[in-house]
Amino acid sequence: MSKPPISGDPASQGIDELLQRAHKLYTKALQGNPSDLDFAIAHHRGTLGVISNLSSDGYSQLLGDLANALVVRFQQQGSHADLACAMECHLAGLALRPIGHPMRVITLVDFATALLIRFKEDGALNDIHLAIDNFAAALSLCPFEHPARCALIMKYASALLSRFEYCGDAADAERAIEQYQIVVGLSSPHERPAPLNNLANALQSRFQQFHELNDLELSIQHSSAALHLLPTYHPDRLQTLRTLAGGLFERFRQKGDAVDLETARSYYQAVLDLCSQEHPCHALALNNLADVLLARFKHQGDPFDIDLAIGHYRTACIHSEGQPDQGLHLDHLGSAQLLHFRQCGDMADLHRAIENHTLALELHPLGHQRRPATMAALASCLDARFEQQGELADLKTALNCYNDALTLFSQDHPRRPIILNNIASALEMYFRQYKDLNELNRCITYYREALELYPTTHVDRPVTLTGLACALLSRFELLGDEFDLDQASLHCTVALDTHPLGHPARPISLLIMAKICRSRFLPWDDPKKLDGIFEHLRAAKDACQPGHLLLLDIHAELSMIYFLRYLLFQHSMDLKEALGYHELSMAFGSGGIWVAFRASLYWVQSAEMFRHASAVDAYRTALRLLDRCVTAAKAPELRQELTKRHAELMLDAFSTAIRHRQPDLAVEMLEQGRLLLWTQVALHRSILDDLRSCGEQGVRLADDFEQLNHQLERGWRRQSGQESPHHHRDLQKQRDAVITQIRRLDGFSYFLMHPSFADIQRVAIDGPVIVVNASHHFCNAIIIFTTGQPTLVPLPKVTLADVARLAALFHDIVRYSGDSDPGRNRERQLIDLLTELWDLVVSPVVDRLLPHTPKGSRIWWCPTGKFTALPLHAAGLYQSIELNLSQLYISSYTPTLSSLIKSRRIKSSTTPRRSSFTPFLNNFLKGRKGKSSIPSTPVLASSTFAAICSNERTEDIDMLRKVLPPTCTMTRITGANATHEHVIRAIREQPWIHFVSKAEPNFEHPFKSHFPLHDKPISMLEMAQTLSEVERPPEFAFLSVSHGSSGTEGHETMHFPHALHMAGFQSVVGTMWAVDEEVTRRIASACYHSVVVESRGVVNCANAAKALSQALKMVEEGIPLEQRISFVHVGV
Repeated sequence: MSKPPISGDPASQGIDELLQRAHKLYTKALQGNPSDLDFAIAHHRGTLGVISNLSSDGYSQLLGDLANALVVRFQQQGSHADLACAMECHLAGLALRPIGHPMRVITLVDFATALLIRFKEDGALNDIHLAIDNFAAALSLCPFEHPARCALIMKYASALLSRFEYCGDAADAERAIEQYQIVVGLSSPHERPAPLNNLANALQSRFQQFHELNDLELSIQHSSAALHLLPTYHPDRLQTLRTLAGGLFERFRQKGDAVDLETARSYYQAVLDLCSQEHPCHALALNNLADVLLARFKHQGDPFDIDLAIGHYRTACIHSEGQPDQGLHLDHLGSAQLLHFRQCGDMADLHRAIENHTLALELHPLGHQRRPATMAALASCLDARFEQQGELADLKTALNCYNDALTLFSQDHPRRPIILNNIASALEMYFRQYKDLNELNRCITYYREALELYPTTHVDRPVTLTGLACALLSRFELLGDEFDLDQASLHCTVALDTHPLGHPARPISLLIMAKICRSRFLPWDDPKKLDGIFEHLRAAKDACQPGHLLLLDIHAELSMIYFLRYLLFQHSMDLKEALGYHELSMAFGSGGIWVAFRASLYWVQSAEMFRHASAVDAYRTALRLLDRCVTAAKAPELRQELTKRHAELMLDAFSTAIRHRQPDLAVEMLEQGRLLLWTQVALHRSILDDLRSCGEQGVRLADDFEQLNHQLERGWRRQSGQESPHHHRDLQKQRDAVITQIRRLDGFSYFLMHPSFADIQRVAIDGPVIVVNASHHFCNAIIIFTTGQPTLVPLPKVTLADVARLAALFHDIVRYSGDSDPGRNRERQLIDLLTELWDLVVSPVVDRLLPHTPKGSRIWWCPTGKFTALPLHAAGLYQSIELNLSQLYISSYTPTLSSLIKSRRIKSSTTPRRSSFTPFLNNFLKGRKGKSSIPSTPVLASSTFAAICSNERTEDIDMLRKVLPPTCTMTRITGANATHEHVIRAIREQPWIHFVSKAEPNFEHPFKSHFPLHDKPISMLEMAQTLSEVERPPEFAFLSVSHGSSGTEGHETMHFPHALHMAGFQSVVGTMWAVDEEVTRRIASACYHSVVVESRGVVNCANAAKALSQALKMVEEGIPLEQRISFVHVGV
């Protein structure tokens, strides 16, 4: 600080008085009154402006005092103009105090201090370099015996330490520590606490960079010594307590000693007690104490600690509003809320955490040192939300945030292993949902990299070990590599050895170890090995408080082990325990469904392994839980992935029920699974989506159902026990009441239920339906008649491999359909295939049909799995005059039994649209919902047909016009008029639709298939969504389109006609693969001609299958077999 000059010259007494007054104002202003500071600055500026004959010493003193006052005001108010003016004053002062001037050292120190402040504000490296140079220059001018030398050395060391923390140069840290050590050596006992504390801070800073535990130990020693030397009420005690607490807390994180944690907590509490609410460090003191409480919660699991920590974080956020450290407190609050969510399951905690981290990210722009930590924290929250709701966008955003944070962190940054661990955890969650092996391999790599970076004694290392063990176990279950299982066991053992009894992370390690031991167990092993698994699970269960999230997994695993022991010893009590724990694994609302579903899959696996009769119940339970999992999943991608991944479950369930002589249950389970498969894979819709499409009441009931599910899930996860069992039962009663209301709606009588065989049997009202199934166990067919039990048709000559082979061969044949076949090799191959298909599959079915079903009757095929790629309708013996199926019966297809039942219900619910093809009919074309003036005449649309063609070629439409009588009206939608809007309107309003266009198929995602139009294409999904909203969907569609053949990849094939039927058309005629345009035109003409003849004045889509059969016989000559059999009928 500058000193006023003392002058004995009488002529300068007036000037001296002004200088004395200015200095007194400056000194008073430093005591903290902002108005005094403003007045002092104004006085200094005024003095400099009115005194012209002031000496250089007096002028430099005024400049120095003004500069220091401006720096203080900048620190209080943040005006960069003050800081810039202060720099100008210091530079002017230095010019007035050249080298050799006795007061130059003071100006150098003040200038360097201002530069250091500006560096900490703006981060300009030039400022810190200049500050260090000026401190060094001042130090060289200060005599060794000068009383202010120690203070100057500490300022110099502080600048070196700041540059080290910013640039990471170890030499700066070494020099700073050496300077602090010099001051400690020069200081008397009463002066020593300050340099000891500064030395402790410098050692902690170097530890954070290089992780040498000796630095941390020395820091704790020095800060402890400083605290011992300080009187109880010394003003430096607060800072020393903070340094010591910080060192102890860091040592706890490195070594896990609970004594360090408790001592740190007591010191941070003492810091808070010393800080009033007005104290500038009050918010930081709250934050530090909350950090320790949160760590104690993680270590000991007391819910009181996390609640208290969140309260402190929230108060710190309030007190720091508008301050530079507000983002830090928001981050810490968000992280605590995420942890609270993980413990209690309240989604409100997760939403608040995401909101707080998002606010913090806004306060930490690009370049801010805390931005990577904030991005990582936000990613953790999004990862948790993905785990709950399955929104793939959340996971992708989380991984992007993690990767960005990882890029911003250096290779040796202390938070890098934490980020790696979090990325690995997110990838593991993705694998559990989507079963992507590449992501699981990445997950294992990240876990291993994190382990390499963690010190062996780090408190978070066991969590990473357990995560790695879990990931390796998952890979073993997928690939069967015993090395992965050995590694998983090793890592989990180390984690358990590290976790003391009572540690909140111990239960998950015990559970993973139990799963590892269960994976090692083989049916011929010593059954006593199961005792160790029970021991792990019971210990894990005892370590969890009531309502703990992990209990569902533990109960599910206990169910598996009890069931395994039952299979070995056949003790009924073990089966009772297994079923009891299975119920417990899903006993708390929707939260346990995922865990229970995984347990049911293990039940299926074990029952099949031992050929146990409970396999049927296991499959039935698994399918029921899969349906509920799909209903609970909000993300369409997750619903689709779930159903595709478990598509074979329904096929195996069918075969198992047949094996145990329960054909009616086989049909029920197969239909339940297939309906789930095609509504998800094709339509991407859940039953709640369908419910919401039923108007305001449907929306309200769907929202109520979801909300009550969420409350039940939240309730069972609470650990505090604040919600009574009565409250839980009340919520269940409310949900049951909502379900009852939903089931009263038309079309939702089986909400969360599935129709019985008696309901399904209605599918055969117009003719028998044949379900053909191929599974890993065996292949068979079931014929559903209108009465009696379904008729089982064993197919002993064919296996799943045979079906896959035939499907691949058939694909190779028809993909060249339309190409020349000069040697008729392709036709011979096709005939051989159709003959084999007859012998292996169709002939045994026909043998069972003939005694009950007259020739010429209609039959429906409902193939599953790879059978969907085969032309069952065309099987036969094509040599000479031998019969084939088309000569015996009229075949149609249905993708699911329910879709056929639904179409029949729609068709019978209202009077068919009539077209008698007589002139007077035009008088009654009043509109689809209009009323006829003659009561006996049915409601009619404005036209009977809509013909859609995206180009100007109208040969097919002209053909259609010629075949149909003139009195049958037609709407042409062609060329420029074939727009998306016009086509949507047509399928809403017209009963019969004729598509003439090139189609773009997507056999992997059938409802992404589309028809190109003049402005933009229309997809199957858009048509399905449109038809779900209309009162009565169209009756019939003819697909006179060109498209490619289906592939052989994937579980099932859905052809264009099948997809259009699933979209809502009651009856569809089309091709399964590409056919020549001229062939299509001839068959379409013959088909419509037969419809007119068969209709006898009523355009009835129920006649379409027979009309197609007649048309194919009419044009048989001259059309290759591969093109004739491409045409199929789907629906009623």
